[in-house]
Amino acid sequence: MKRLLFITAMGGHLPSSWSSRIASARPEPEQLEKLRHHGWRGGWIAPHRAFAYLPLNAKDLTVCVMLAAGMTLAWVSVLDRVGLLWGRIFRYWTEALGLQTTVFTAVHHLGGHHFPLPYLNLAAGPPDPQIWWISGAVTLALLAVTCFMSEEKLPWIYLLRFLVLLQGTALVYFVFAAARFPHDLPSYTAGMLYFGIVLISLIPAILGLTFYLFDFSLLKKIWLTLLVARYLTLFIPLQYMLHIYILQKSILFMPILYFAFGPFLDVLIFVSFYSWGMSWKSQNRLRQS
Repeated sequence: MKRLLFITAMGGHLPSSWSSRIASARPEPEQLEKLRHHGWRGGWIAPHRAFAYLPLNAKDLTVCVMLAAGMTLAWVSVLDRVGLLWGRIFRYWTEALGLQTTVFTAVHHLGGHHFPLPYLNLAAGPPDPQIWWISGAVTLALLAVTCFMSEEKLPWIYLLRFLVLLQGTALVYFVFAAARFPHDLPSYTAGMLYFGIVLISLIPAILGLTFYLFDFSLLKKIWLTLLVARYLTLFIPLQYMLHIYILQKSILFMPILYFAFGPFLDVLIFVSFYSWGMSWKSQNRLRQS
């Protein structure tokens, strides 16, 4: 090999027998293509889903549409029971937290179906000076903490500063325009619960355009849909019951609860379940694009 490199570097010509040997040892294009998909241990490297496609046919698309439509209709048909369940949860926690109020219900409709949603006839607490100063001190302290965090914790720095921005904006707003704040606690609760109903109603359609198209078994597709819907059905009333408990102390925290721990959190939960489902083992019908 050293002699071969020396002859080539000096501009010499290789013997014809050597040239023929090198040409015969050169791999064919088909062999090179196969080697691209093998790891260093010889195992097959499957293409990432971002660079792969599925050979869909009319049968696959029909199953996706029927599954999404069937799951949506099944959810809409039990909305009245969901509303009654949320009402029981609200009544339990209203008593457990010692809130001096009564749980009321308001009738809503979705797709021609009417269902009740609970709310509390409870006024939000005022942004009194004591809570304002304590909240401001905590906000500034949190901002100062992010200035001393290492770059390894950069995602946490961004997250904490985002929360600081939200709460800081609320603090400034309630100093100059507290009387013009347009939201009250009952309408906020009703609106957030209705958003939760709409979000759960859209889950089969969203999964039908994404998760259902991949080559997972029918059982896994149904299981993921039911799992996300059931989790959010139990989580959303507890989530906004906690919001009510905080806001009846002071309305000063409504902006941060809405933007960071409201619908955004519900959507993030759905994305987390979707990401987990996409990590499940498929039926290996992916094709490289």
